[in-house]
Amino acid sequence: MNLSLLERVIISSLLKHLLVFQIDTNRTRKYILITEKKTWSEAQRYCQKNHTDLASVKDEVEKMDIQNITQEEVWIGLYREWRWSDQSGSTFRNWMAGEPNGADVGTQNKKHEELCVEVKFPSGQWNDHTSTTKHPFICYDDELVLVSENKTWSEALWYCRDRDMELVSVHNHSIQHWVRQRAKEATSPFVWLGLRYTCTLDFWFWVNGEESCFHNWADGEGYNTSKEQCGNTGAMQRDRGQWVGKSETDKYNFICSKSDG
Repeated sequence: MNLSLLERVIISSLLKHLLVFQIDTNRTRKYILITEKKTWSEAQRYCQKNHTDLASVKDEVEKMDIQNITQEEVWIGLYREWRWSDQSGSTFRNWMAGEPNGADVGTQNKKHEELCVEVKFPSGQWNDHTSTTKHPFICYDDELVLVSENKTWSEALWYCRDRDMELVSVHNHSIQHWVRQRAKEATSPFVWLGLRYTCTLDFWFWVNGEESCFHNWADGEGYNTSKEQCGNTGAMQRDRGQWVGKSETDKYNFICSKSDG
């Protein structure tokens, strides 16, 4: 097929737009700059109420996302012994030279004031600073939130619900893909899903009430087994992304969801 120069330019332009669209849709996280100045704790409460949480940063790409939306000092979600407010467990750091330099590094300065992390500009690097200082801040929205704390299934369920989220339900291949990406970052070998077995009715169900024929059970698990499953709840393997039944009293990381699935 012979294409004119104009046709080739148009097709090339369309392909570029399609590529950009794909890249954008493959990113589930969005950062939001709040210009009103607040203390770190006030900023945390605002983000948890109106968005997902104060910004956490897991890689160079997300660091650049933050640098691209502001050019003034802002709070992010790193605090107290350098943990993330959303408990994401990211080990990515971008400290300025000589930082953190708090007296009790990650806890308090010499006046026993708690230290949290601000992003300095124009470098975009991080500094520990007194939490009572008022700064603009960065929140983020994400449909899926990995919590890198080990909790029982019930504890995980109520952790999510207390924050107006739900233990994640996996109803199709697309959600399975994104949940698996989050699970790979877990610090436990499994992550809890919002999946539970009922002994009375003898079937597995999603706690958000959604019905779905989709499943991704490992061999010998779920509908692929005749073993006793009473008291079991659903988890995803960190490394393989398949589902398994685990005792609800086991403790693992878990994934909360802001969407209805």
